[in-house]
Parts: sequence; structure tokens; C-alpha cells
Amino acid sequence: MRNNTRGKHYDPFNNIKYGDVSDESITHFIGGAGMPICVDCIGITRPNPNYYIERKHSDYYVFEYVVNGVGHIVCNGQEYTVGAGDVYILPYGSAHKYWADKSDPFEKIWMNIRSNIIKEILRMYSLSGKVVFHNSDCKALFSELIRLAENTIFNDEVCYTAAEIIFRVINKLAQNENNKTRASAVAKSTKLMLDDNVYGNITVDTIAEKLLVSKVHVISEFKKYYGTTPYSYYIERKIEIAKDMLATTSMRVSEIAEALGFCEQNYFSSLFKRKVGMSPGEYRKQMVSPQDN
Repeated sequence: MRNNTRGKHYDPFNNIKYGDVSDESITHFIGGAGMPICVDCIGITRPNPNYYIERKHSDYYVFEYVVNGVGHIVCNGQEYTVGAGDVYILPYGSAHKYWADKSDPFEKIWMNIRSNIIKEILRMYSLSGKVVFHNSDCKALFSELIRLAENTIFNDEVCYTAAEIIFRVINKLAQNENNKTRASAVAKSTKLMLDDNVYGNITVDTIAEKLLVSKVHVISEFKKYYGTTPYSYYIERKIEIAKDMLATTSMRVSEIAEALGFCEQNYFSSLFKRKVGMSPGEYRKQMVSPQDN
């Protein structure tokens, strides 16, 4: 980075506590008073297990991207752990501290900005109060900040480009958050359809068609959200209902199989034994008390 200083920070009000910041390269910017977004500094923090920064009251917004390694954050009393690909935003006015993991210290690219519009932008993008954004896919955008810092130290020359990059970062984070919400919706909708059809039949292909997404996406999101595949969940639900029917009704095994959407009793009995460890008849004998026989 051009115009860089290593491990030097401006702290006239003794607001900040530092650990070892000697492995940072920083470009400080001058001018830009009155601009909607004014760059305070752009920097790179290289891996250092003794790296630590604490601010009692942040005078600017801190945007940071983790290139690799692990870091830890406390912001307004909430604790977070970040790793490669994560972005975190420490808001203006926040009390926060962040430090490198001792065994796997992080490397990161960051920018501190002063702005009277970022708070409102984050609110409008529904990002207010969110600090950490995992798997951000923002490396290229933060790399642009480094290239920006190689050319000048004057805000008048960088503030518009910096603002554009910050807007693109915020837009990317908001898009990622929206996709996560949608992913949860796919998983929940899949579960609802499986539950509604537990006495019949529905396939993952049919669910994917109804949700206008791919079969692979349905399976992936359901497993991410519920820890199992749609098919496994569907079968487990049917088996649990079958167990209840066997224990509480006099329905024949063939009737239970038909009620749960199984075309063949033999397939149902074989599946039940594989899941429960005994045949439907054996399960019924075990569950029904002698006086009921």
C-alpha cells in the first residue's frame, strides 16, 4: 500500500486500547469534511496472535473482511467469532473490541469511515443491529479498497469511489441475508408439504416444482435447516404414525400401510423393521398389554 504506516493509530482522546498492531499497513486520508462518506483510513492486518483493539466509543464505522484465520469480536456486549470470507461491521458509537485467535490469527482488509448516512442505509437494507456476515463473497470488493489506497491520500479524490464500494458491499450483504431468509422459507415450505402429505405421497421432485427451485436446492436447504434429507424426514414421520396406529388401534398392518400411502404391505413391513428393529406385528405385541389381548 502507498503512503502506509505500520502500527500507527490516531487517538487524541485516549479512546482506544491496543495490543500488538505492528503488523498492520495503514493509509490515512485527509480532507473530505462535509462529504456524505469520508474515508478515515484503509488498512491490512496481517496474522499476529497478539493483535487486539478496543474502543470505548467508536468515532467511525468499521468495515472489515477476514481473508483467512480466525478472530473474535465483542460489540455492545455480544460475542462473535469470524473466519475466512466473513465481513463484520462495527457501528459508529459502539463499544467494541476485537482480537486475533491465538492459534490461528486472522488476516483482514478493512476501512474506517465517517458518515452521516450509513446508519440509514443499513436500516433501509434491514442490516441494522447485524454485526457479522458469514460467507460474504466480498473479497474482490475489499481488494478494490486496497488498490484505492495505493493511489492517493486525499478524500476529495477517493470518497466517491469509496462510497460506491461501500454501497456494493452493503448491497451484497443484504442480498446474502435475503437469500438466507429465502432458503429458510424453502426448507419450511418443504416440511409443511411433507407434513400435509404424510397420509399420502409426495416426492421431492413435486415439491421442487411447486417451489420453483431445483430438487438439489430443496434437499440442500432442508438438510441445512433440519439436519436430515426430506426423504428421511418423510419416512420417519410415517413410521412414527405407524407405531402409534399399531399401539392404539386394531387396524391390520395392510390397512396401516395403505393409510400411510405405501402401495405394498411387504415394502412397508420391511421398511418398518429396518427403522424400528422389529416387524410391525412384533412391535404391536410388545406394545399391547396382556389384558388387551
